[in-house]
This record gives sequence, structure tokens and C-alpha cells, in this order.
Amino acid sequence: MKVLFSDVIGHYPLLQSRVLYFRQIDLARSAMRAQPVFNWRFFRRATREYRIDYSQHQKIAAHTRFQDLPDEVIRGWIAHEAGHLVDYLHRPWLGMLSFGINYALNRPYLREAEKRADQIAVEHGFGAEILATKHYLLNNGALPEKYQRRLRKYYLSPDEIEGLILAFDEGREPDIVAV
Repeated sequence: MKVLFSDVIGHYPLLQSRVLYFRQIDLARSAMRAQPVFNWRFFRRATREYRIDYSQHQKIAAHTRFQDLPDEVIRGWIAHEAGHLVDYLHRPWLGMLSFGINYALNRPYLREAEKRADQIAVEHGFGAEILATKHYLLNNGALPEKYQRRLRKYYLSPDEIEGLILAFDEGREPDIVAV
């Protein structure tokens, strides 16, 4: 996992000078998440630290362990989370707090944030991996239906991801409208 993490992060020049942590912990509602580290460095964008957490103790893990996933799927998942980190870089600390509150309480905002993360990942060359991850998660009959419903509701569909990839390849703005 750490080798894949290092490889994916290597494609994000804006993250190269940042302190990044990758750790395994128990997550209640997701399999992977990206967020800033809340410490004294949080208040300055230039010194803010970030982490990507992943969980083995999650409903998905009861059906599939990360180590058993195809590398392309893991790379897509990490690339999506790295997209969140890039999205956070320009936000001042009050903007990060506002982001967290809106992400937790405002469902259209959550969907838009997930779209931005996928779009950033595609722009960094991970379109095929993002698409492979979406297909894996939505077509894996062993995953809980509740989890798949959440994915369909708040995350881009494979068709929308293909639209992002096509727009990127053609050098134009994507025409995906957040719902």
C-alpha cells in the first residue's frame, strides 16, 4: 500500500513539498479519507500537514481487503483522495473549517467536492484508475447495497468519469452539472 501511495503522490507536484501521512485506522463510514492534520501548522497554508487514512475495519473490508484489490483500483482510490488534498491547498484555515461543515451537512456541496476530487485526479493522469475504481465499487456484488447506494448518490458515475477523461483529453472544460 505504501509503495502505491508514494507512486500516486509522485504525480501531484503540488503535494511534493507537503508533509503527508498515510495510515491505517478504523473508519466508521468510509474506506478512505483525506483531511488536514489539526495541529498548530493547520493555521498556515504553507506549513499545513495532510493525511490519507484507510481502514481495514469497515463494512467493505468484511468483503474485500485492500491488499486483495487490484493495484489499479487502489491507485484510483488514492488518486481520488490526493485530489481532495490538492483541493484543500488553496483554502485558508477558516475556509477549511467551512469546507468540513459544508461537507458534513450540505449534500450538494459533498457531491461537488467529490466531483472536484475526481476531476483533479483525472487531470493528474489517473482517469483509467478512477474509472476502474468506480466500476469495481459499483459492480462488486459482495459490497453492501447501502454503501453502493451512497456511492451512486454522492459520487460521479462511470459515465461522468468518462466525460471528465474525454474533456481532459480534448483540452476542454468538462460539462458535468452537479445535482
